[in-house]
Amino acid sequence: MRTGHAAHFLMDRLILNCDLGEDEPIERTDELLSLVDAANISCGYHAGNFEKTGTALKLAQKHGVKIGAHPGIPIDGGRGSGEIDPTEFRNLLDLQLGTFQETARSLGVSVAHVKLHGSLYHAVERNLDLAETYLDFLSQAPQPLAVFSLAGGSLVAAAEARGLELYQEAFADRDYQSNGSLVPRSEPGALLTAAEAIRRIALWQDSGKLPIGSGQRIDLCANTLCVHADSTEALELLRQLRLLYHLP
Repeated sequence: MRTGHAAHFLMDRLILNCDLGEDEPIERTDELLSLVDAANISCGYHAGNFEKTGTALKLAQKHGVKIGAHPGIPIDGGRGSGEIDPTEFRNLLDLQLGTFQETARSLGVSVAHVKLHGSLYHAVERNLDLAETYLDFLSQAPQPLAVFSLAGGSLVAAAEARGLELYQEAFADRDYQSNGSLVPRSEPGALLTAAEAIRRIALWQDSGKLPIGSGQRIDLCANTLCVHADSTEALELLRQLRLLYHLP
C-alpha cells in the first residue's frame, strides 16, 4: 500500500478513479487498483459476478483506495438504450447496493460513494424523475454516501441542494461533444488512445479548457478523473496521469 494514498481522496486536487471489477482479469484489477485513488466496483449484475465483486473489494482494501459501488442495468452490459422507470430504478438500487453493502460489511470494508454505470449514469442527467429517485435513495442511506456524477451535468446542482458530498467527474479515455456530454461509444473516435488522452488532459490542466475531437475546446471543471478498466491502454494511461500530476 502507498503510504497516505487513501487520504488524497479528500485533498484539494484531482483524484483518479476507475470503473472495475467487471470482466477484466483479476490480475488487471489488482494492477489498476495500485494506480488509482478511488474504485467504482461492479455490483456483479451488469458485468462480472458476485465472486469478482468480493475479490475486487478485498484488493481495493489492500491498496487503500476509496471504495464505491457501481450499479448498472443487468442487460446489454449495462449500456442498453432502453429506459428504466423510477420504481424499477429504486428496486435496482435497493437490490444492488444492498448486496454490495452486505458483501463489504462481511469483509470489513467501508463503502464511501456510489457511481452509476453506463446507461443509468446518463439517464439521471436526462430524466428528472430518475434523478430524484436516485438522490432520494442517497439521502435516505443509513450511512453517508458521496456521489460521482458527470462534471457540469444537471445532477450536480440537485445533489448539492440535498447536501450530498459530490465529485464532479471527467473522463480521461473518452471524447466529448461540444455540450459537455460524452461521444457515444458506438461512434468513431469515442475512445481515446493513452497518448491522445494525455495530450488533451495536459492542455486542459494548463488552460481549464479540454480539447475535443471536433477541434473545439470546452470549459470543464472536475475534481475526479475516470479511466475505464476495459480501455485497452488503461494501465499505461493511469501511469502517465500519475506522472502528469506528480502523484506517488
